[in-house]
Amino acid sequence: MKPMLAQERRPLLRIALLVGTAALTGLTAVATHAQQRDALPTAQARSLEAGASYLADGQVEAVRQTTIASQVSGQVVVLTVKAGDAVKAGQLLLRIDARAAEQNQAASAAQLAAARAQLTVADRELDRTRQLVAQKFLSPSTLDRAEATQRAAAESVKALQAQTAGAATQTGWHTIVAPFDAIISSVSTELGDTALPGKPLMQLHDPSALRIAVNLPAGVVARLDTASGAVVDVPDAAGAARRPQVARMTLVAAVDPVSHTQLVRLDLPRGASGLTPGLFARVRMPLVAARDAAAVAAGRVLVPVAAVVSRGDLRGVYVADGQGSYLLRQVRLGRSHGDEIEILSGLAEGERVALDPVAAARVAGLVAGAGGAK
Repeated sequence: MKPMLAQERRPLLRIALLVGTAALTGLTAVATHAQQRDALPTAQARSLEAGASYLADGQVEAVRQTTIASQVSGQVVVLTVKAGDAVKAGQLLLRIDARAAEQNQAASAAQLAAARAQLTVADRELDRTRQLVAQKFLSPSTLDRAEATQRAAAESVKALQAQTAGAATQTGWHTIVAPFDAIISSVSTELGDTALPGKPLMQLHDPSALRIAVNLPAGVVARLDTASGAVVDVPDAAGAARRPQVARMTLVAAVDPVSHTQLVRLDLPRGASGLTPGLFARVRMPLVAARDAAAVAAGRVLVPVAAVVSRGDLRGVYVADGQGSYLLRQVRLGRSHGDEIEILSGLAEGERVALDPVAAARVAGLVAGAGGAK
């Protein structure tokens, strides 16, 4: 056999070197993947139905709150309150120019006085006519006409009495007073503004009776444990007002046809201080635990929010495949529960998800690259 020349051996050496480098790269990738896989934190998807509570968002509201609006039109000539003021029942809030209404009332009163005078004349004329008819000086038909005139005068008085009372009522509408002891929440008018019928002028609420309003999914409401107490957290409140006690839980017997949620009201103890209507509240609602495995399997699961990855419109999690890698799986998200979120579909209870989606994607890529190198 003819010996191989040096220049003929060089391509073969180069090919052997490339093959060795590729093998070394594959081994390095596998080793790196193993290190990252072992260090990658994961969490197990747990059943929502098996949990003991449901975390929901709500807000503080007043049990008694009202919007003050005008029943008549006119200029606001007196405004005695501003937002934040405390008022007593019957206290003057504002007054609308009532001069036209007062003149109408005066005109009605004058017409009533004239009608009463005519009724007095008709009564006297009827008495005289009865005497003359009894003495045969007048015919019975004359008595009939006198009685009809007296009745017409009496009915006219009644009509004008009602008209005068209505004018007095309308005059009273120009003066607006507080319907109960309250705090002025907001004032939407100024001195000199024109009030119109139905136009809101101010809002007020009773600070002594407050509650938390929460909208819950109908399926969660069906599993509420009303015998246990709900835990309320108002982050923006200070001191003891941040964790108020719940005196009573009330379920409003109506489901919203659009959102399929049901309103739950949590009454707070009367006289609770430090809270204002409109404050955000976080409520942990007690649930009745699922009684069978089928119910748990059919329910939703919870995973940490950190495990969810977003790619455009896609929402997914990296699920451990049991062979040292992670697979991106699309899921449908539900409501948030603090640092956890519901998975409505795409994930089963007990599966493990990566808490660092970026690192999981890197590990998945290394595994795919190592497989290609082989």
